[in-house]
Amino acid sequence: MKKVFMVLAVCAWAIDVAAQQPLTHTQHGQLRTVLNPAASLLAEGGEVSVIGRRQWAGMEGAPTVFWGSGHVGFKDLGATAGLIVRHESLAVEKLSEASAFFAKSVRISQSEWVGLSLNAGVGYLDGRFSQLDPQDPAFREDVRETDALVGFGVMLYRPGRYYVGLSLPRLMLGNLGVERDSRYNFRNIYHLTAGALFALGTDFHFRPSVLVTYSESLRPQAEASALVFIKEVFGIGANVRSYGEVAAMAQFNFGSFGLGYSYQFNP
Repeated sequence: MKKVFMVLAVCAWAIDVAAQQPLTHTQHGQLRTVLNPAASLLAEGGEVSVIGRRQWAGMEGAPTVFWGSGHVGFKDLGATAGLIVRHESLAVEKLSEASAFFAKSVRISQSEWVGLSLNAGVGYLDGRFSQLDPQDPAFREDVRETDALVGFGVMLYRPGRYYVGLSLPRLMLGNLGVERDSRYNFRNIYHLTAGALFALGTDFHFRPSVLVTYSESLRPQAEASALVFIKEVFGIGANVRSYGEVAAMAQFNFGSFGLGYSYQFNP
């Protein structure tokens, strides 16, 4: 059965704007494929997800990112195939990406599998620097560049119990956005993910997850999330990041459709 999950709004207030942090979403324990395509093997029946995040809400030019993913499963092959799209922006710079992926699982024990994914696509950078100051020679030229990208993901998992994964979903093959003094470098980003599911009696489940993100051009970031579900229909929880941000999260599941929301702030 194909599942559909949407995060309608994810807003964040942040105080420290001096150094950029990775633009990741707080629902990484539920929406895993956009960070590691190998995680699509956890939903072999297929899944479609749409996610949005706006940072520093209310500020013009604030960092914004949207993700989308969709895949179909080939149960007889133990494989999945799908698409991932991403659009992120900061001030006058925008990056759009689209890639296709294929993931295959290999059984290593009675209850455990290892999944491997490969993806390839294209990235497009649109920098409208002339809008900053048309009279300044440093900002007279706009930048429009296209580059190919590849990526991989690997995941050890036990369905319905736990998973641990490592991914590089974006490996730019050229110098997209790094040949000039860009306010935001769209560099290669690595993700380490892990999560588990614990039954708390017959009606409650506890789902913790961890995400560590690294890029040479951004500050490393670690975060942990936890959700408690009631009858697998309604979940409520929190997310904490290594730089002090805290988020409240909620999730609703209606059969094959899910809806989530989170609000992040600096206490």
